[in-house]
Amino acid sequence: MPGEQGLMRGERFGRSMRFAPECVPCLLNRVIYETELVDPRKATETVDASLRMIAGADWRNTNSARLASKVHRRVYELVASSDPYRDLKLRSDSEAEKLFAKAKKFVEESNDRLEAAVLCAIAGNVLDFGIDVGIESPEQLGRKLELIVAEGLAVNDLPLAKKVLSHSSKVVYLLDNCGESVFDRLLVKEIGRLGPKVVGVAKGQPILTDVTLDDAKRVHLDSCFDEMLTTEQFAVGVDLASTSSRLRDEIDKADLVISKGMANFESLSDEPIRPILYLMRAKCGPVARAIGAKRNDNVARLVS
Repeated sequence: MPGEQGLMRGERFGRSMRFAPECVPCLLNRVIYETELVDPRKATETVDASLRMIAGADWRNTNSARLASKVHRRVYELVASSDPYRDLKLRSDSEAEKLFAKAKKFVEESNDRLEAAVLCAIAGNVLDFGIDVGIESPEQLGRKLELIVAEGLAVNDLPLAKKVLSHSSKVVYLLDNCGESVFDRLLVKEIGRLGPKVVGVAKGQPILTDVTLDDAKRVHLDSCFDEMLTTEQFAVGVDLASTSSRLRDEIDKADLVISKGMANFESLSDEPIRPILYLMRAKCGPVARAIGAKRNDNVARLVS
């Protein structure tokens, strides 16, 4: 856990996320899942193409998110769909809206509203499909939400994060999944209560169940932010090497970057962004190890 002084801007935290042996079955299961959402007859073709890409990569020098982005782009081309997860995104938003009032009450009645909002936002992080996260459909969120919130934060750097927020004028907030984004409204509000301007960042193109600008507008998340940008790219997480200069500039000038979910952590683990607060459910072994947690931990890790 970082100490009060944290790491100096420009240094790197832990281990950069490289494509690990455990990533192979995880990525292939996701490929099969999204193929079956659109055209199950294409499964052999998409798995074959994915295996060839994975086998041809230099794992020791390949960021896991960047390789996954290349694989998913090819699968989307083969199944001829720009948004295979669209129905799941809509259903995830619908289920989260049903639970929003309960989550809002939990935050408002909490002694630590910021931590309560963080827990709700992390609980929504299980709305991730095609991998083993404990639920198989958006309609199962209700039975998981309270359980995850009750677990609390296994990695809790929020006391340090609050100190950073107390003298911040701008926060950049990197969004993750649909459904989860409904609960993000609570957290963005609590951050805003502390004073800083909050800039939301959605995906530039549909990928997995991640929030695009249209998705954010559908659940009125755009109105919670002072401003919204997109990554302007098709990428798992955020690929700073190919995103817009505007977004890179916003991230560089932010007093704090908040990164939701595993994919954003994976993609940014190579980058010297400081300070950055990673909020996630550590849903796999490689990510958990890299961020200093155990699998299925609720994580609020500040790297400063």
